[in-house]
Amino acid sequence: MTFVIVARALFSQYYAFQSLTALRQSQQETLVKLVAEQLDEKFETRAIALRRLARQLAPMLGQPPADLRRFASQAMSMPQFFNAVFLALPDGDMVFSTAVPVGQRIHLSDRDYFRAVVDGSEFAVSDLLRGRMSDSPGVVLAVPLRGADGKLLAVVGGVLNFSESNFLSVLAHSRVGLTGGYCLVSSGTNPRYAMHPDPSKVMMPAKAHGETCGVGAPPTGWELLNPTQPVVARYLLESNGWEVVSVLPAAEAYAPLLAARNKTIIVGGMSLLLAALLMWLVIRRLLAPLELLHRVVSEVPKNPAALAALPTGGNNEIGELAATFGAVMHQLSEREAALSAAKDCAAESEKRIEAIANHVPDLVSFIDMNERYVFVNEAYAQRFNLPVQQIVGLTMRELWGTSVYVASKPYLEQAYLGASVTFSLEGKDNAECMQVTYQPAWNDGKDTVQGLYMFARNVTSERQKMRSLEAQTLTDHLTGLLNRKGFDRRMADAMARAGANHASAALLLVDVDDFKTINDTFGHAVGDQLLASFAERLSACVRTGDAVARIGGDEFGIVLDDALNVATLERIAQAIVHAARRAHFIDGHTIVATASVGMAIHYPDDGQTANELFMRADMALYEAKRGGKARYTPPPASSNRA
Repeated sequence: MTFVIVARALFSQYYAFQSLTALRQSQQETLVKLVAEQLDEKFETRAIALRRLARQLAPMLGQPPADLRRFASQAMSMPQFFNAVFLALPDGDMVFSTAVPVGQRIHLSDRDYFRAVVDGSEFAVSDLLRGRMSDSPGVVLAVPLRGADGKLLAVVGGVLNFSESNFLSVLAHSRVGLTGGYCLVSSGTNPRYAMHPDPSKVMMPAKAHGETCGVGAPPTGWELLNPTQPVVARYLLESNGWEVVSVLPAAEAYAPLLAARNKTIIVGGMSLLLAALLMWLVIRRLLAPLELLHRVVSEVPKNPAALAALPTGGNNEIGELAATFGAVMHQLSEREAALSAAKDCAAESEKRIEAIANHVPDLVSFIDMNERYVFVNEAYAQRFNLPVQQIVGLTMRELWGTSVYVASKPYLEQAYLGASVTFSLEGKDNAECMQVTYQPAWNDGKDTVQGLYMFARNVTSERQKMRSLEAQTLTDHLTGLLNRKGFDRRMADAMARAGANHASAALLLVDVDDFKTINDTFGHAVGDQLLASFAERLSACVRTGDAVARIGGDEFGIVLDDALNVATLERIAQAIVHAARRAHFIDGHTIVATASVGMAIHYPDDGQTANELFMRADMALYEAKRGGKARYTPPPASSNRA
């Protein structure tokens, strides 16, 4: 028995190891995916900031480099966004850099990101590189600065220095658990560490596949008993193809399992020793009367009357065996009475099971092969406001209705074929959600289905909580509008619906004019209140169901689907411009902040993507800014209507 207990304990340890490994791996993959999405979002935010800086520098290109450098330093928040920004001409000569003294010449035509922008890319991220001036590892983000005719006038770039303060250096000091960490591996044929908890390993070569941040250990044949492999999760960044790697050392990942295993081994060893001692004592005691028992049993085949000679009064094994023979004969005579008692016990057990089912809040039932209810618990009576006796005998279709029955029919067919199935039933407008399980009831031979066990649980509250949590991840904390992630999702949904319904969709980009001046004059707290107030006005200007989002510091986006025309869009844009002109009264200050609006329409079958629609709206916003601000630019014609 002790060996069985120990074997079961070791078997349980094996499955516990597998389950803990799967759990840790799932946690790490979820964590590293979240980190990668945050990094992609930060890269995208900086790309938007560079494009905004490019638009601001466009009309100033003829000014001296020192003036351009001073303006860029004031317009770009550093080091919150970049450690440095620069402007370079199409031939590669750098006009200015906030990290390089004025007058020092640097040529960038040999840089991969510069060539990518010159070749037509709208956003380029460099490979991991070492700065020419600082000799520090970093990465460069670059966008084009184009004229009104679309010609490339310059390249605007931002530098992230990994040795200085920025969001990547913050990630380098983040921990996974207590002893784990993250590293960031560049892409390409020569991958290197772009970020590592050990600063000395930055820029060092890394593995193109199977990177473990340098803390991995070779696998051994005793991994189950002594885990050495860390729990590693990886995720590729969409912005530049780099790989985020999270590593949790094996010592921390499997610490609970190893502690429980050591206790199991100690208890098992002690149990084995105690069992061996008891076994030895029992055998010693049994061997003495065994010979006597053997002699008497040998005489019984020759003389059945010898059975009466067996001593039944002795307080030993032979006396117990003789008493057992007499008891067996007595038990045979009482068999019929025992069977009857067993039936009564089974009936009582059935009543207990039914009582338990009636106290379960979930719907529990059994239906036969004709889909008729044979048993239902009290939860059914409360759910349908009918007595249990009246429900028994009804079919599923009669009780639940045709619509629910039709939705459940495919799963019923699978269950009657012998498969256990679980699915969800949602009411209209997500008012109620039921999780339903069908479990086949087999005969004793396990070859024929005799009916189905049905379990149904109301999971409406859980689903609503999940939707609420998802909505929180898509909401901007300052304005209550959608954030950039929510905006991208609504934008993709609108484009998909437009394609499926052969309809049109539209995008409005709204920017608060001269918001930096307001921030510098009244402070960031007042600026935040102004953005929140402006967001309320913006929401009041659109239709019910239109998606309004804050996609940047002072930039907002509005996604409108269904059939739209230019006149409708212009009325909305005009309403936004007028609403923005009304004064805001914040903390004793009277502030007037105008807004500019750019518009673009996605027409059916014009083939443009969401990014192309965004670029066209952004160009329209730029035209409104250049045309004097506090105005809107009508939507440009689509490519198919040009």
